[in-house]
Amino acid sequence: MDKNNILELKEYLLNKIVHLCEYYRNENIFDSSLSDWNVRDVIGHINGWIKYSEDIVEKTKFKEPLKVFTYNETEINNKRFYENNKDKTLKSILGEFKIILEKYNNVLDLFNKDELLKCNFSTGTSCEMWEYMTWDLGIHPIRHILYHYLKNNDFNEFINEIENSKTYFLEYSENKLDEYNFNEFFENKMEKYERFKKLKENNINNKFIEKIIKINMEE
Repeated sequence: MDKNNILELKEYLLNKIVHLCEYYRNENIFDSSLSDWNVRDVIGHINGWIKYSEDIVEKTKFKEPLKVFTYNETEINNKRFYENNKDKTLKSILGEFKIILEKYNNVLDLFNKDELLKCNFSTGTSCEMWEYMTWDLGIHPIRHILYHYLKNNDFNEFINEIENSKTYFLEYSENKLDEYNFNEFFENKMEKYERFKKLKENNINNKFIEKIIKINMEE
């Protein structure tokens, strides 16, 4: 994936977040918890991790000291992002998202074509830089969007989003379906099974969705 593809993905994510806000505009944004996010919480979470990504990528480029979160710190930061945003309005969160996303243009401009293919940057992962950016600007946020649709039984939206974004997912994963496993979103495996069972009942002759249902129901 080159720089133009990453910019395209960034614009795609912007449109999907705006759609998410519109679709759930009547959701009570002050009715949520750390274990049960509403749309405001989802976008606040995405904002937090994209800002973190911007900082890591920029400092990595200039070999500046940086603090890379360990896997064990992920939940600590998820809680911090939730607490920081839980009293904000959806409008303000969306405004912050647009500003954060626009700033990523400056970060992306720091890297040339060859650098995007390198994996020797100290980002805390061993992936190439384009993969790191693609995860933060697309795969991770869209997974949260998909889960929010799934959690709310909005299966048509879930299916549409799978179809619309699968080109990005499959390029990122080299045609594997690993990123469509939603295990980490569910504390209870039976809840996950029942959710995908309902999706199966609402899926009409979509072979790709059937594959995603299968990998989530067979665990």
